[in-house]
Amino acid sequence: MEQQSFYIYRANGKPIQIHVQRVVLYRQAEIIEALSDQNNMYYLFFYKHDFLTAAKATKLRHRSFIASAFKQGMVFDAPHPFIDVLLSENHPCRITRFDSLLKKLDNHYTPQEKACILTFFESFISKKRLFNEIKSIFYIYRRNGQNFLGYRIVRILMDFAPGHDFVKQLSGDRRFREYADLYHHKSADILAQDPIFTEKVLYAEKDKDHYFEQLIPFLDEASRWMDMMALYGNRLTENPSKKNYDPLIKLLDEHLNKQHTMQMLESLYRQLPHYAPLKQDLLKKYIDLNQLENVLNILDDSDVKLDASQSESINDMLEQLDLETLSLTSKQLQTLFKLTIDLTPKTAEHFIHQYVAQLMNTYEPSVIKKLLKPFIESRAVHPVYLKMDALVTYNDDLDQMQLLGELYYEFSQRDQAIECFSWEMELKPEDPKPLKWLAKVYQELGMKQEAAAYRQLCVNLQKRA
Repeated sequence: MEQQSFYIYRANGKPIQIHVQRVVLYRQAEIIEALSDQNNMYYLFFYKHDFLTAAKATKLRHRSFIASAFKQGMVFDAPHPFIDVLLSENHPCRITRFDSLLKKLDNHYTPQEKACILTFFESFISKKRLFNEIKSIFYIYRRNGQNFLGYRIVRILMDFAPGHDFVKQLSGDRRFREYADLYHHKSADILAQDPIFTEKVLYAEKDKDHYFEQLIPFLDEASRWMDMMALYGNRLTENPSKKNYDPLIKLLDEHLNKQHTMQMLESLYRQLPHYAPLKQDLLKKYIDLNQLENVLNILDDSDVKLDASQSESINDMLEQLDLETLSLTSKQLQTLFKLTIDLTPKTAEHFIHQYVAQLMNTYEPSVIKKLLKPFIESRAVHPVYLKMDALVTYNDDLDQMQLLGELYYEFSQRDQAIECFSWEMELKPEDPKPLKWLAKVYQELGMKQEAAAYRQLCVNLQKRA
């Protein structure tokens, strides 16, 4: 698995290089899991896309928030655009001591959000200390006579420490019975007034259309596009449809750059290789980013259609193509040949000849002949195929050294051409033709002394004739 590497910083400012393993989106949290060079595991915590702190893990507590997140949340392996976005928008990421974290939570979040966030850290901070911090929030509300706001904190404690005597006592308190009934029935009033509980309910039932249709606007109102993107992506893999695909594409276009959008589409394409709209959009991204290798992979599938603009863009790629800078598979090369024949009928033979000349720096003529064989009926391919066939057929034929040399020269294989012409010169010492060719090839190689020597040999031979 390829990884994304970056630095986090200790409270004293000292950097730690870590390598991302994966990221999870779960309710309000995003958590990045990363490994340091010393094989220490670190977790970076975000609340609604905003960085909170990082912590080194020794062991994750069973049924803790983070354990539930990686079990029930939406997990993405590195590298992933979500990781890039979270880290780039929250740089630098610093490890914050607990007391400083509490001040940060007090300054930036509501008391209920603070209580919710504190539950994230059960595997890293004493549960007793976390419990007491959350309980203190409840007491503030109770002293102020704010029973409903206090009960919202009780609900968080019921999830965090359901077996605690204090929680059992509060959950059965008569003063909260009215609220308890409303929460039990998930009443509209409660869902409208308690966003933490609302997200818990909607998230747990997100696979059901009714709840999903409530969850999306809930997230949209909070500008949590990353969560929406992940949810639509999951639903699309389960049910490929315009209803799930179009909103996802809109989110990608609004929030991610071309490179990240391409990565997201690639991830979906691996799961949905036959979903035509996805395939077409991924092709567009590959063309926009001038990624011919990936274009060839997509076009290998016969159900992909090119529009005029795409054809023109690919044609531009073909004109500038240097196969030596690419590492194409046999399948990609054959797709390239077909694409060239279809898109550039007037110049296809020139392009095919040019491709073959480049391929001969890597492949034997027998391999190239095999690659060309499916297109032998094409007027653009047939002449080149016959020349590859001649190179294969006459490879060890001493009577055909002149022909082989000229063919190698035609495909810019000058070293092989020199070898063939040298053999021809030895076999036919009275023939000036190989001498002329040797002089020509050496001249083109910039080897002027050798070229002059063969020209002189040719002159001397012709004088004796």
